[in-house]
Amino acid sequence: MGLPRFLTAAVEGFDVVDMKEWLSDGKIEIYLERSTDRKDFLCYRCGTTMSKARGKHRMKIEGMPVFGFKTYFIFWRHKKHCPECGKARSEEVSFLAEETPHLTKEYAWWLGRLCEIAAITRAAELVDQNAMTMYRLDLARMRLMLQRYKIPPVRRISVDEVYARKKPKYRGESRNDRFFTVISDLDTHRVIWVSESRSRKGLDEFYQLIGEDACKLIEVVAMDQHDDFAVSTRDNCPNASVVWDRFHLMQNFEKAVNEVRKDLHNEQEGGSEMRRLTRGKFRFLFLKKASKRDDEERKHLDDVLKENDRFVRLELIKERMLSLFVEPDEKAARKVFEEVGDWIWQAGFEPLMRWYTELDKGWDTLKNYFKHRVTSALSEGQNNVIKMLKRRAFGYRNMTYFRLKIMQLCGYLNSRFINIDFSSTYTKKL
Repeated sequence: MGLPRFLTAAVEGFDVVDMKEWLSDGKIEIYLERSTDRKDFLCYRCGTTMSKARGKHRMKIEGMPVFGFKTYFIFWRHKKHCPECGKARSEEVSFLAEETPHLTKEYAWWLGRLCEIAAITRAAELVDQNAMTMYRLDLARMRLMLQRYKIPPVRRISVDEVYARKKPKYRGESRNDRFFTVISDLDTHRVIWVSESRSRKGLDEFYQLIGEDACKLIEVVAMDQHDDFAVSTRDNCPNASVVWDRFHLMQNFEKAVNEVRKDLHNEQEGGSEMRRLTRGKFRFLFLKKASKRDDEERKHLDDVLKENDRFVRLELIKERMLSLFVEPDEKAARKVFEEVGDWIWQAGFEPLMRWYTELDKGWDTLKNYFKHRVTSALSEGQNNVIKMLKRRAFGYRNMTYFRLKIMQLCGYLNSRFINIDFSSTYTKKL
């Protein structure tokens, strides 16, 4: 009995001896026998020719469905002694999946592709498979891809953390260890590595993987003001410029502005109109850029500014600070920054004075933005995708699986990049 042509390639090295159709059960069983022209028995581990028979076992593996019928291949798999391994090994069967001995390569790849684009439970429901089976297949597939993965060469990277889990995994675990450090390539917009922990060791792991020579090629590292990231970068990448993300800088500035609003609000007499107009309900109005306010918001703020000069000063400081990152160069930006500082001290706003003092100490890092004009906005966008991934799965217990899923969804561990040419990548294997 012969197989149709579209199934012949799926059973290389075997001949079909029988086929049964179970219409009521919706399945097809294809019985195979080792081809007579296959004389050598190769070890499935090392590929060495084996001798001395040690028995055989019956295999029943599932292949791609045919017109809605589940397809199974049934054959005997021989065991022989492998001189290289020094023990009994099963023979190599070319169409068996690397991830599991219960599926063909083509079917395992197709199921893995489903796991890339859908939740495990939904994919399992679609193909009538057990959800745990699909999970194990997906994990094994990503681990195999990781073994062959090499971090591509990078010049500009973005580093950020994402919250991974609420509960500690082991006693004495710090809060930093409940985060992932996500490293993205600013040029390709792909996640290239994920480390467990947002402490220095998380970023050190990445730099150690790519090696000292590759670290010297990195020119720019965009990040927030997390000290551990900056220390790790300065120690490992001597030629890299650390660039603080302006979103995080302005976020800290807005917190200080809101603290000032609270102080000015509390200075107002209880029950007064000014106290009503400046309460927490309107806090975002005081942080909004003037050009983006609508007519009603402008009228609201005009009523406040007419009655209180200190709110006028706060508005001027806020607007001037918002213009900092559009300045053409470092010199012009420094002038604006010093002007903002003068106005803060003249107004006597203590929360803003504390904010300015801390930021002024880091001016040598802040000025790098006006040279490179990069941010970690890419990482923030990736973080939103990662949060969606976590919500879709209702959380992850296996942190290794979670890390690999991030690299699958946002990086290169997926079928779209399975044949990507990394001929110019780092030689250090992961």
